[in-house]
Amino acid sequence: MSNPIVTALIPNYKTLKVTKLCLRLLRKYTDPKKISIIVIDNDSQDESLKYLKSLKYITLIERKKKQDDTPSLSHARALDLALEKVTTPYVLSMHTDTFVKHPGWLDVLLAEIEQESIIAGVGSWKLESKPFILKDWPRPLSTNGKAFTTA
Repeated sequence: MSNPIVTALIPNYKTLKVTKLCLRLLRKYTDPKKISIIVIDNDSQDESLKYLKSLKYITLIERKKKQDDTPSLSHARALDLALEKVTTPYVLSMHTDTFVKHPGWLDVLLAEIEQESIIAGVGSWKLESKPFILKDWPRPLSTNGKAFTTA
């Protein structure tokens, strides 16, 4: 990889099927010159670790479980460990159940964060179905500091 601008940090714990899909889609829809991918395995001890070891386009960090680990603490420690390896200007934290589906996805995020020097982070909405009872419940959104409501 020649001078990527973003490092994606992806903690993994026993999620072989979604991890495969996440990484395949990330590779398919992302310019490899723009991104470095670090996957942190949280002591999975399953087939997902074997799979990750076979990938040449990622940097794999194997993190051993600590006695006081909880799911959220394990995730945070994985990100902290990977942050030590980051050399790019931008960092992207992803879950293994994040599926990239458009070739311009990274450019959209970069365009937003590079608009002004005071912007420290950007993100995307989680797409999911609302339970029937909440279908018509309005949800406040904001974009560029302007609030609006969607149903």
